Amino acid sequence: MQIDSDVSVVIPVWGDYAGPRLDEALASLREQDLAVRIVVVDNASDPPLGTLAGVDVIRTPARLTVGAARNFGLDAVTTPYVLFWDADDLMLPGTLRFLRERLESAPDAVLAAAAILEGDPPQPHRWPRHWTYGLTKRRTLFALGDCVWSLFPTTGSSLIRTTAARESRFGDSNSGEDWVLGVSLAFRGRVLLEERPGRLYRRHPGSLWETQRSVGALVRHARAIRHRIRHDDGIPRWVVAVLPAIAALQLAAAAIVRPLTEWARSVRTGKRSYS
Repeated sequence: MQIDSDVSVVIPVWGDYAGPRLDEALASLREQDLAVRIVVVDNASDPPLGTLAGVDVIRTPARLTVGAARNFGLDAVTTPYVLFWDADDLMLPGTLRFLRERLESAPDAVLAAAAILEGDPPQPHRWPRHWTYGLTKRRTLFALGDCVWSLFPTTGSSLIRTTAARESRFGDSNSGEDWVLGVSLAFRGRVLLEERPGRLYRRHPGSLWETQRSVGALVRHARAIRHRIRHDDGIPRWVVAVLPAIAALQLAAAAIVRPLTEWARSVRTGKRSYS
């Protein structure tokens, strides 16, 4: 389907993701005040995904990881800007136009990301951390920090220059693949983090994020980051030289810092519940 737009949105779907949540997600995209080409990647669903109004449906020849499915959709993009959406989230009104205007105003930027809301009533999501907004002004330091811990979203309400996305690409896995993309992007240009909300994140037990948060999963993700650093020609070679330090910091973040912050958050939540 030919749509006069410079923005494409790619959504991989399979199984339960190809249901009512997808219909609601698509409705939120169609209601944007900017024309958009929507590409739904049917990741070998059984039965195959049917025709969707106003949407280009492309089907993978076999079930791929979520990262590979996103790359499959990226290969079908012909617009200068691309956004990777999750089939169970809602886009807030005006988000696409806002993000495109931000990227157009910053030629050195590779990505512009709006903030995230979740819950009922919607509240600001705790990620990205507020301190990371200022850190984006120091590009190299920000990119190195992202090697240690994922500092910004590359999916959801994050508009990316297609050329940079193609140079970077997602990792071939079902989790951590977006962090891999983010590290490559952060070394290629400026990342714009905006406080304006653009995504309503709808958490449910079967979502990938909910099932890939163990320390073991985080260690695997960190290993994938180090692999990307070694093999991405767009990342300066001096970063490879400091990989041992990055690995140590990754392990500390996964095994020490994260459990402590989770514990502190549970204490604060418990205190609020008794107030």
